[in-house]
Order: sequence, then C-alpha cells, then structure tokens
Amino acid sequence: MLLRIRSPAGTSRINVETTTPGEDFAKMMLDTIPKSDEQPDPQTLKLSNQPGSSGESVPFSALVGRTVGDMGFSHGDLLFLSYKPISADPQSHPTTQASSSHPHPSQPDPSHPHTHTDPPLPNTIPLTDLSHVQEHDIDLYWKSQTGKIERKRDPDFCRHGEKGMCDYCMPLEPYDAKYQAAEQIKHLSYHAYLRKLLSSRPPSTSSSATELPPLDPLSLSVMNPCPTGSHPPFPKGICSSCQPSAVTLQSQTYRMVDHIEFASPSIIDGILSAWRRTGTQRLGFLIGRHDKYEKVPMGVKTVVEAVWEPKQEGELDGLTVETPWEDEERISEIATWCDKGLAVVGMIYTDLTPQPDDITKTVYKRHAQSYTASSLEMLLSAAYQISHPLPTKMSPTGHFSSRFVTCCLTGDEDGGIGVLAWQASENAEAMVKAGIVEASVDPGIVRVRKPGEGEYIPEVFYSYKNEYNLQVKQPAKPTFPVEYLFVNITHGFPVDPSPLFLSNSFPTENRPGLHDQSLELVISQLSAIIRKSDAEINDTGTWPQRIKDEVKKWLSDWHLVAFLCMQGLFSLAEQKILARAATMHAHPSDKNALEELFASGGWQTLLTIVESSSSASAPPRSAPPSRAFGELGIDSPHTAGSATDLSSLGNPPESTPSVPASGGASASTERACPHCTYVNEPGRSDCDVCGLPLDG
Repeated sequence: MLLRIRSPAGTSRINVETTTPGEDFAKMMLDTIPKSDEQPDPQTLKLSNQPGSSGESVPFSALVGRTVGDMGFSHGDLLFLSYKPISADPQSHPTTQASSSHPHPSQPDPSHPHTHTDPPLPNTIPLTDLSHVQEHDIDLYWKSQTGKIERKRDPDFCRHGEKGMCDYCMPLEPYDAKYQAAEQIKHLSYHAYLRKLLSSRPPSTSSSATELPPLDPLSLSVMNPCPTGSHPPFPKGICSSCQPSAVTLQSQTYRMVDHIEFASPSIIDGILSAWRRTGTQRLGFLIGRHDKYEKVPMGVKTVVEAVWEPKQEGELDGLTVETPWEDEERISEIATWCDKGLAVVGMIYTDLTPQPDDITKTVYKRHAQSYTASSLEMLLSAAYQISHPLPTKMSPTGHFSSRFVTCCLTGDEDGGIGVLAWQASENAEAMVKAGIVEASVDPGIVRVRKPGEGEYIPEVFYSYKNEYNLQVKQPAKPTFPVEYLFVNITHGFPVDPSPLFLSNSFPTENRPGLHDQSLELVISQLSAIIRKSDAEINDTGTWPQRIKDEVKKWLSDWHLVAFLCMQGLFSLAEQKILARAATMHAHPSDKNALEELFASGGWQTLLTIVESSSSASAPPRSAPPSRAFGELGIDSPHTAGSATDLSSLGNPPESTPSVPASGGASASTERACPHCTYVNEPGRSDCDVCGLPLDG
C-alpha cells in the first residue's frame, strides 16, 4: 500500500506491505528527511493521523513489535510525523564550528563566470508554505505600520478647523513622488517600494494569505529542462520559452538599506590602525543589526557594532582574502548570543594611498570623474549579496535581493579619509548569478561576456537620457558603465553614541605579528584588573564593586568575546552567558548575567589559571608592548594616536626607528604628536613629520 508522510521536511510517499515490521516502517519514514535538514531527536518522534495536537499521536517506540497491517492503515492514508530537531549539547565546548548549521546559498565566483541554469520554476515555494519564512524584526515592524507621511495644517490653504482634514494636510503615501522630490530622496525605501507595488492592485476582500506576493525576483538563467519539453535540455537545445529575456538596465528606484550608522568612530579607527602601521590594505566583515531610519519614509538603516577581520594577506594596492569565509557561521552564532538580530551585515575594506608629495594626506582617487566602485568590486558585492538573501513572504521564492552592504575607506577631496557605501542592484545580482558579466581593466566599465561553447548570454541594453533630454536605449555589448549595477547608501555616526561593546582593549584577530591574540594576554589583562584590590582572585564574592564594574567593561569587547568562545574553555551554555554578560549594559533584563558568569565552571577555570600564573615564580619581565613593536620597526598600538573624526584619520603609515633591546631610552618616553599622531623619538620637542610642537 502507499502511505503519505507529512513532516517538517515536506510531504513524501512510501510503499509498504501489510507485513512490513514497525521497525522497518519507522526507518522508511526517517529516510524521507533529507540529510541536509536538521535531523530529528529520536526521543521526540511521534506519528499522528491529524496535524498538530488535534489527533491521536503515538511515539515511535509503540511501533516496535508490530506490523503495518496491525496498525489499521489504509492505502493512501496521510500520516503526520512530528519531532524536534537535535539541539547542540549545552555542556559541549565548541570552538570554531557553529553548534547549529544555517547554510547560506552558494556564492558565485565573479572571477570565473559561467552560464547558470535553473529549473522551470526556480526555488518557488508554494504559497501555503510561505508562512514558515521567518522575516526580520524590522520588516515585521514596518508591516504593522501605515507608513503614512503626516502633515500639519497649512495656514494658507486649509479652511477647516483643527480637527478637520483636506487635500493640503492629509497624510501622504510613503512613495509620494512630490514629497520624494521636495525632500531630495533619490531612492524609495524597500517597504515604500512594496507599498507602491501593492497600491497598483485592485481592492480585494480576500485575506492576505491567499494574495500573490508582489515581488518577482529577476532570473537571467536558462530554464533547464525546458517547460515545453519540445527539445533536448540545454545546451543541446534552446527556445524562446527556456531562454532568458533581454535585459534593459536602468537606475534602480529603490534600495534595500537607506543608511549605515557606525555605532562608534572607534570602529573605523580600528581597521585603519593596521593600515597606519603596515601600509597594506585590510578587509573586515561588519557585525550589526537593522533598525528603522526616520529620515526616509519607512526607511531601514544598518547599525554597525563591530568588525571581524578574516584571514588575509594585505598588499600596498590590494589584498588576498579567504573565500568563502570559513568562520562565518560560528561568528554569526556568537553575534546572535550578544544581541537579538546581531549578524553579519556587510563588509568594509581600505583603498588608501599616501600622496607622493605630502605623505600626511591620501590620494583622492574615487570621484565623479573616475569611479565610485570598480567593476571587480561591484561583482564581488553582488556575489556576497547572493549568499546573504533577505527572507520575505513578499516573494514567491521566500527571499528577495539582500541587505548585505559594502563600505570602502578611501581618500577624500581634502586629503583625509572618507567612507563610500553602496549595494549592488537586483540586476547586478541576477547578472552575476547567471554568469553574464565580468570585470574590466577599466574600473569604471563592466564587460558583457562572450558566450563560449555550450553557453548562452542574453542581450543586454542600458537606458539613459541623451543631450536632448530624451530617453534612449543602447546595446551594452561589449561594455556598459558600472553605475547601472549599484545604488549609493548614506552613512554617519550617532549624535549620542551608545555602542553595544564598550571596550576595544583586546587585539584584533588575524593580525599576526601586529596584534597577536593569546590566552596569556587574557590572563595578563584580567590579572591586572583584579590585582588593583586585595581581594582573593578565586573568590569573586570578595571583589569590590569597582573591580566587578571594571571586569564587566573589559568583557564588553567583541574581539575578546569571540576569542574566548572559540578557545573551548567555556561550554556552549557558558558561552551564551559570556555573550550576555558582555552586553548586559544594553539589556536591563540581563542584570544578573555577570554573576551567572562568575559562578560558571569555565570562569572558575580561568581564575584558577590566573591565580596559578600569578603565584608562580615571576619570569624575567618581557619588553613592554611599545618597545617590542619598536624592535619590529612598527608603531605600538598603545602609543599611536587615535582619531574619532573621519577628517583627521588620513595619516599614512610611518615606521618608528627600532629601539635597541639593551640600553637606550625607554619606549615610555616616546611622544605621539597631538597634530598628526606620529610617534617621535625620545627627547624630541617638535614633530619630525609635521614640525609642530609636541606640547600642543
């Protein structure tokens, strides 16, 4: 007989006999769950004749010793399999591997494009299953709001009382074109764009669950096999039904993110510090969340709280970075523990070159007459956005475009350092996924690939206004301007900064030779804090409140939290407590997180190591950090200046003369210039670079 099995993994059919043992029947049902999905916990497996808790359910243990015929099933019956997925052991000690896997879609390689194929209905989810899509909190918030633009009573045109309303003062729709032009808003926000699409539909009395999603993700891939079935599959055959239509590029009218807000200027200064000391470029991934942006109707902003730097090799004019990013799942998991909604939201990198005639200033290379983002950078942004799609119920595929942003630190027109931010457009994502475009030697243009054997490249056009202000369309073969593939994003800093992480004293990861992370450094920093009082190291109850407050602030460091979680010293449950303790100042409900951490076994182990290292015979004192860096010929991170204003961050790398290991002046007598932050040799009264007095 045929039985239908419906589970969280979908609906499947299995063929059984009336004599099939219950053990084999259970194994056949478990085999319907794909290996790529979360596997069920054997203790929670139940079989029911009705969905949910409305029917009669029996555990899998009740099937042992029985046959299918004994269970009373009939041919074609629909059975419901329920279970809970296997969760990570809270007592395990994970290091670099995430405790739960949430794989991202595969990321295309822009350097090796090829023709991509999709099934006739690519990744389409039945409408009834869109209810399982988990949308972001900010999307749920804007769905619950009207989004109307409120207006005050016009004293010149309104002829009604204070409680009346007319055409001159009634609220406007969030996509109103006149308001957009008056406020100089170039792009609609994502949710205003959704409202505009929904407004074009006729009124309907049906529920929203049965309405068709308004978004239609663009696909430029060849359908394989052809939906008509009239010819062999591609590349042996192709027709107008399975080949992608020609695409006309235009400036995108909306953007997924309207603004990028860096929670603290120290985030920018942190990634610039490596360039200042080495002269090589750096890349980092942005850790942050999404929030509402009031300056744009129904706007969304990305709030950046920290930066994680992957393994990379910097060069003077570029860098080499690992792809795909190995630790992304683990870092995303740790970020989620720190704050709800915290995740990887983008990437940032430097493109800085000192001016040859004045090394205190940077070259202004990205402007209207050259380029904002090169074609290679744009294809890389599109590839990362494809691997980080936005989950939404407003698309038949369950996702649409992405909120992954790209930031570049580069020279501005004043010789300082500025931030450029953008996102690749939906057209760019579709063209990169389909392997239609490739980078060009000229950074301002993109090449349309020539199709190779067994490949298909659709026609590409781009539209623009000519000198007569007429809209014209021109073929994009072989090239077209890169401006058609991205939208600019504004950026800034909060007026009253309230960062999630209060400290940045722990070194940044993956900077060998410059900033080295180690457990010895953790022990040294913690021991220095505790020894400011006469309290016992192992007994946190004897610690005065000021020591606890200092430890709390020391723990509120993203790089420190990530390092401790990836060392295996704390169990999985203790890692979550550690992340909560690091951000407890932002969550009043977690006021006891620090005491919970102090009572955990992992923290007691750490204190035992601190106590044993302190009570052991003191080894010869090593060179202080600044002196050690001086011996390497680079600036000390403890003595180099720190800037919080972007206009004052344009300081190129300078080498500090080596300090002999024996004799000579102490590194503590080196003086950082208050004007240009250059670290001068001991005994200097004026700066060697800018010539200004070191006394200010």
